[in-house]
Amino acid sequence: MMKRLFWFSMGVLAGVFGWRYVKEKARDAASQITPAQVASDLYDGAVKLASQGVEILRNLRAKDSSFVDDQNESSRSNIR
Repeated sequence: MMKRLFWFSMGVLAGVFGWRYVKEKARDAASQITPAQVASDLYDGAVKLASQGVEILRNLRAKDSSFVDDQNESSRSNIR
């Protein structure tokens, strides 16, 4: 019976201290978040997304134009 009581009390202590640690970390993280920081992060993300989208379109156009060039060369070789 004493072993169970000991381990139960250890679990309760671990839970209490764990909850206090999580609460403190959450409070610290919340104090660092400001509306200006959120807006800055959203803007940076949008700029990065747009630049990646432009890069994807450039790559697709380059592949598409090389495919068209290959088709033109193969049709020319069939004519000869």
